[in-house]
This record gives sequence, C-alpha cells and structure tokens, in this order.
Amino acid sequence: MEPSPIPAQEATTVLPGLPPPLPLLLSTVVATAGWSWPTDLQPLLTALRRHRFSIRIEPPPRRGAYGQFDPARRTLWVAPITAELGIARQTLLHEAAHATQSCPDGVLRPIGWQLPLSPLITREISALTLRSYSPGQRLLEQEAFAVQGQPNAVALIVRALDQRCHPAP
Repeated sequence: MEPSPIPAQEATTVLPGLPPPLPLLLSTVVATAGWSWPTDLQPLLTALRRHRFSIRIEPPPRRGAYGQFDPARRTLWVAPITAELGIARQTLLHEAAHATQSCPDGVLRPIGWQLPLSPLITREISALTLRSYSPGQRLLEQEAFAVQGQPNAVALIVRALDQRCHPAP
C-alpha cells in the first residue's frame, strides 16, 4: 500500500546531539569563509538548478535548523555552520532528497528507494524520526536520512530528479 501524500510543507534538518547554530557565529562564517562545494556534488547542484530549485547558503528560516527545504519556493537552505561542523554534504543531500520528493507537484511523497543500511543505522534513523518528526513526516525523513549516507547518493538523487521533475523550459 502506497503511503498517502503529505501536503506541501517545509522539511527541516535539525541534527540531534549538535548545538543549534548561533546567529553571530553564522554571520561570521558567511563573512569570512568562502563557500564552495566539492567537485563530486556539482552534478547534483546542476540538476537542482536545471529543475528550477535554488540553493541558499545561509541560515534557514527555521531557527536552529541546519538545513531546510520549502517546496512552495523551491528553495533549499544549508546553514554555513554545517561546513565547520563537517555536515554540509549530508545536509545538502538530505534537503536535495526532499526537493526530489516534492516533484512533480510540490507535494512531498516518498521516492521508494530501497537502500542498503546496516541494522544499527536503520535503528538510529527510526529512533530519530520517531522522536523528532510527526507521523506524516517520518517516512519522508527516513528516506532523506537513508540516502544522505549512501556512497552513490548524488547519482541516486540526480536520477530521481530527472525522472520525477520537469526541467526548466
């Protein structure tokens, strides 16, 4: 049975065990550190732009979040502090998964990836989603957390974007 679609909503990444970002620190990082993504993420960034998503490197609208996706604005945010914390890549992949889930109509729906995960990671993702997300968001978040750790995450997300989303005219 396919889960019912979740109405358009903002998807946000708040990682447990890490302190919420401090606004002063974030503004300092933005002002002092140049931002560039690793070469292996370029195909993903290109695909997101091709499908009319924008990526903003700034604190997400939801205070304390490391990443956020807004389907109505087709915008992904990645907080600059994620680079210092070493989680920028995972945050981008997570939010890109949500962008992909929102295609073709802005309603987030699971993609249906069957991804290899160790039992430990599966339990951790389940515990996190049970603790931090509403029942309607859990499957979406489980899928985004699962894909962000895959060695072929970029290829998986790009392929799903190309299959689910309509390219810009």
